[in-house]
Amino acid sequence: MGLPTLQPELEWLLVGERLNEGKSLYSDIWTKTGPLTAYVYGFVYWLFGRDQTYYELFALVLAYFQSLYFAYLINSNRVIIERNYLPALMYAVVISLSFDLSKLTPALMANTFLLMAINSIFKHIDKAGESSEHVFEVGLMIGIGSLFLYSFPAFFFWAILSLIMFSPFKGNQVFLMLLGFVLPLFVAVLFFYFNGTFNEFYHQWILQFSRLVPLVGSEIVGVIVIFLLPTVFAILGSLRVLNNVRYSSFQNRKHQILILLGVFALLPYFLSKPHGTYHLIGLAPFLAFYLTGWFIFARGAYLAEVVFLVFLAFVMLIKRQGLSPLIGNGLQHLTELRVNTGSSKSYVEGKRILVTGDTNDDYFTAKAGSPFVNWEVSKGILQHPDTYQNLALIYETFKAEKPDYIIDNEQVFPEIFDRIPELSGAYERVEGTRHFRLKD
Repeated sequence: MGLPTLQPELEWLLVGERLNEGKSLYSDIWTKTGPLTAYVYGFVYWLFGRDQTYYELFALVLAYFQSLYFAYLINSNRVIIERNYLPALMYAVVISLSFDLSKLTPALMANTFLLMAINSIFKHIDKAGESSEHVFEVGLMIGIGSLFLYSFPAFFFWAILSLIMFSPFKGNQVFLMLLGFVLPLFVAVLFFYFNGTFNEFYHQWILQFSRLVPLVGSEIVGVIVIFLLPTVFAILGSLRVLNNVRYSSFQNRKHQILILLGVFALLPYFLSKPHGTYHLIGLAPFLAFYLTGWFIFARGAYLAEVVFLVFLAFVMLIKRQGLSPLIGNGLQHLTELRVNTGSSKSYVEGKRILVTGDTNDDYFTAKAGSPFVNWEVSKGILQHPDTYQNLALIYETFKAEKPDYIIDNEQVFPEIFDRIPELSGAYERVEGTRHFRLKD
């Protein structure tokens, strides 16, 4: 409990807060947050308010459920020789590698549906492809997960390849899986269409691919440090599992599907911004299963127990290094994502504000006072008030809702005020700053 607040997490909190104020998603709340993620945060906010502890508890309960469900799907589908709870233990350890994996993120929520999709694929293989019921379920689970996490459709291609390569897969089943995948997205489109907010939904959420940015080397280094040892153990475990003659061909197919999943689980990380470690939570089923494989086939008195304790100590050290560094500067990619809670702008505390720029730290003690919650989707309007359509939208937005303060880090409002004198007359500059306050 009491983990550092991340900038994306603060945006999700603001979205949930505004939903509880009666605002409409994507029209009164400009955000990249997936629709189901937004409404989950709205629900948790309705129950507990802004207290971060409850969000972390909610994430803990969800992670605990996923761990048990992973053990269930491994055991019920006979993926390992002996039924046991090691898969649950390993899954719990893997999603404890970094403190941002313990957050209530869209990736954590979507991972529930990835596990359900894995279960459906395994059941389809057990039935030798005779039934199409589980194929539809796979598409449906991935479709629902996509409404939590924008990059989640990458797993649709994993599912298609898995079924084509490792099961008797019929042509009409491709269409059936596609139908299951599209169905939740179609329902979402209908929902926003009848709410009159489809255009906003389309531009802010569906068109996110146009705003992707490439990775840089420094962002990858921290991720490699976190996942290096578990990946090494998983590779060694895969060699033990795949070379074991006690497994049937059906079981070997499931093992290979989990390896393929490990490859595709990298895609959401590269297709996301910001590039937080939590986007790699899709690796958890692959790592957890093959870590289980290594420990099951470990030979020697107490070897497995001793190695596990050493491995667990490593996990705790790495998590502490990202949370509160014991060595050096810690993990840079996690440091950059944190909200700076020591803001010098005490005058915004408890106020409704608008922040321009990539950092949203000032919202930590304040509320969102305008629809422009996410700068990435808002800057196309606020940075270009020279077109009539943008200017009209800004005017109508401020006519409906005026923030108490404008924290103008990007200095876009002087030009906006020049073009909208009525708005300029409503605000004055905060002395000694580049920011503005609403006049009494």
